[in-house]
Amino acid sequence: KANEIPVVDYVWFYRNAWKRHREDVIKDIEERLVYPMFVKPANLGSSIGINKAKDKTGLIESIEVAIQFDRKVIIEQAVENPREINCAVLGIDDHVEASYCEEPLGWKEVLTFADKYFTGGKKGPSKVGSKGTGNSARDIPAKISDEMRDEIERLAIQSFMAIDAAGTARIDFLIDSEGKILVNEINTLPGSLGYYLWTGKGIDFKDLITRVLDMAFDRHREIEENLCVHDVDLYSNTGYGSKLS
Repeated sequence: KANEIPVVDYVWFYRNAWKRHREDVIKDIEERLVYPMFVKPANLGSSIGINKAKDKTGLIESIEVAIQFDRKVIIEQAVENPREINCAVLGIDDHVEASYCEEPLGWKEVLTFADKYFTGGKKGPSKVGSKGTGNSARDIPAKISDEMRDEIERLAIQSFMAIDAAGTARIDFLIDSEGKILVNEINTLPGSLGYYLWTGKGIDFKDLITRVLDMAFDRHREIEENLCVHDVDLYSNTGYGSKLS
């Protein structure tokens, strides 16, 4: 929000606050958001620890799950019956470009860990070409208006630059019933590269990985330019650090 990027309304708190002042935390959440809500560990992925709360009982139960995975918890206002549009970004500093947009088909509001990584839920790890994440049904490019596509690409680049990212990331968007575009999340790595989103722009998987590696070296060289030592004796004009007489 500080970067004028549209996101869902949310509340966050630390695990210690929940343990010490549970009722105050619940009151703050219910004053700022309405049910249903999504409860998420702040720093995880792959849907681990994420649950939808439809009432106070569900909220408490979901928070108890989330605090097992992270010291910081985010409560987000649920968007009912949204469309999901994804867009990948590639670049470094202000040299950033957006991929084609995709829309997952048959998408449901919460894909579980098993949905993402196991064929048929419990039959075993998915492989490329199975029913798992390697072969999900999707429209590429997404069937959206040119105006919506341009805005999603703009917001994807803006979000990527706002966190000073480098390399590539897939950014997920939600479209609500009124057509409002909301940034849902920036996928961390290792994770959803969205490499297939670049194929139509002439960038195959090998080329994508090569570019990401080149950017990593560029970023490392830039960091090495930073001065990490300041040769000043802070104690030269004080008695601190000297021998006591």
